[in-house]
Amino acid sequence: MQPLHLLLVEDNALDAELTLTQLERADYKVDVQIVYTEQGFIAALEASDFDVILADFVMPVFSGVEALAIARERVPHTPFIFVSGVLGEEHAVDMLKRGATDYVLKQRLQRLPAVVRRALTESTERQQRIAVERALRETETHFRLLVDALKDYAVITLDQEGRIRTWNAASERILGFAAHDVVGRSAEVFYGQEDRDTNVFAKELETAQVEGSASDDRWLWRKDGRSFFASGVTTAIRAENGDLIGYSKIIRDVTEEHMAADALRVAKEQAETANRAKDHFLAVLSHELRTPLTPIVAAVRLLEIRHALPADAQATLELIRRNVELEARLIDDLLDLTSIARGKLSLNFANVVLETLMSSALDMSESDLRGKGLTLETTLGATSALVFGDAARLQQIVWNLMKNAVKFTPAGGRIAVRMWNPDASTIAISVTDSGIGISAEALPRIFSAFEQADDSITRAFGGLGLGLAIASTLAMKHGGTLTAQSEGRDKGARFTLTLPLVKAAAEDETSPRAAEDPDEIVRSLKVLLVEDNEYTSSAMAQVLEVLGHQVGVATTVAEALALARGEVFDLLVSDIGLPDGSGLDVARAWTELQPGKPSVAITGYGMDEDIRRCRDAGFMDHLTKPVNFARLESLIHALARRPGGA
Repeated sequence: MQPLHLLLVEDNALDAELTLTQLERADYKVDVQIVYTEQGFIAALEASDFDVILADFVMPVFSGVEALAIARERVPHTPFIFVSGVLGEEHAVDMLKRGATDYVLKQRLQRLPAVVRRALTESTERQQRIAVERALRETETHFRLLVDALKDYAVITLDQEGRIRTWNAASERILGFAAHDVVGRSAEVFYGQEDRDTNVFAKELETAQVEGSASDDRWLWRKDGRSFFASGVTTAIRAENGDLIGYSKIIRDVTEEHMAADALRVAKEQAETANRAKDHFLAVLSHELRTPLTPIVAAVRLLEIRHALPADAQATLELIRRNVELEARLIDDLLDLTSIARGKLSLNFANVVLETLMSSALDMSESDLRGKGLTLETTLGATSALVFGDAARLQQIVWNLMKNAVKFTPAGGRIAVRMWNPDASTIAISVTDSGIGISAEALPRIFSAFEQADDSITRAFGGLGLGLAIASTLAMKHGGTLTAQSEGRDKGARFTLTLPLVKAAAEDETSPRAAEDPDEIVRSLKVLLVEDNEYTSSAMAQVLEVLGHQVGVATTVAEALALARGEVFDLLVSDIGLPDGSGLDVARAWTELQPGKPSVAITGYGMDEDIRRCRDAGFMDHLTKPVNFARLESLIHALARRPGGA
């Protein structure tokens, strides 16, 4: 047991001894200081802290009443117990009123240990309660100061009915009301009339009561009649037993953020609208630019197959075809760039043998090489050439590199194409030319769209600067890289495409295989050609007829459907843009009117979305204007084959 620090105010030594004996019998280890004068009492209080003060009521020079008054002033929380033989009931009650803790008559001194114990217990409890109350007051003060310091957050407490109980400084700043204007009123005072009519605030309290809190972002009104957009949350406050005792409501003015978000949304919508308009414009521009090219290509093809032309005329036709193809390539590059920018470039992946694809790409460049008298050296030394990719797009990369090399290599120059395996997991293709080269300053931006080395090159050679940008993107889409090297101007350039190999060769490959049966016989087909452009339809019909096929021509959807209902055809070749509808309508009806018969779409709309719509409508293939007659003839030739003797 801890020592009992006792201050005993007693002038009688015998009575003091009896008092201490009673406490020691109760197992108290007493540390006592005895005084009997006012000076000694005050000095003891100043020198030490005591657990309890025991005082006689009547003494010759210093009374217990005086001691009580001094103790209550100096140590108000220390228990003060009178121990007296002459303290009557009336005096005892008066002393208790003045602050005494208890009293014990000397005739019944055996009660003293229990009275001291009770007084100490009550004192401890009182001290703990005082400490808790002090901490609570400090916490409340801290919280109040914290809430008032929140300059951007209106913090409001409400009773169970939603009436305002407290109101911080930010509430007045944000909402404009002083505390005395709103305390006791419903917080609905901040809501607009429409929200009041629909009981928005009551529903908010109901949600908070059921779910614990309710978020609410809406326009609120200040005292001066101005509105602001508020982000608010209302939280239910419950007692320890779970009973609802009120709500807290926190409001923040987010008008600027809301307006900025609205402006961003409007800007986004406008950008999307502009983007759709741009896509529509590009699609229409593509159609309008491509459409006149088809009759030119058809006329060139018609002249080639109808007349035995002299060599110089053949060269002229080749010049016309080459420039038409260049124009079409520029249009395709613009559309490809748009698809890349929007992340909508579609690729059809399959196993591709690059060696076969390379031969095809080089064949496509033969006339360009011959036209400038360029020497081509090829070294196709790769032992593994199977990659996983889109055959058409891979061929596009190589063709773009070849076109670039031919374009920037002077007549009589040299181009070297090499294909090899840098390691067991990759294949590389390089195109090296002896042309104008690339300056060190231009190399970093050589694969950027609309970039060329400098303005003089643009003026001298033309072009939009899209081919290399598209080729680089396509290489990355295939998990590969496209790099450029040059020692400077007039020192040539090398472009290297590197692609990952397929680990194990699969059976199905998209590369073409020679599988023609010499016993097959080509038969004449009956073709329904739907095209509203008079020059295009006339030239295409003549080409097909010269090739030995019968052609029925329609210029509208209605004419096409009428012909399809009245006659049996082997093939539908249809434009998409028609005066009274779409070639897609023709294709959908074709599958019912001529079941099982193939159809080919021909259109100036060449974006991926246009191709997808053609496939969905039932077209088996899609040819973009200007029509590649070699490919069209190949398709028709494949359809016209039949086993010998059948």
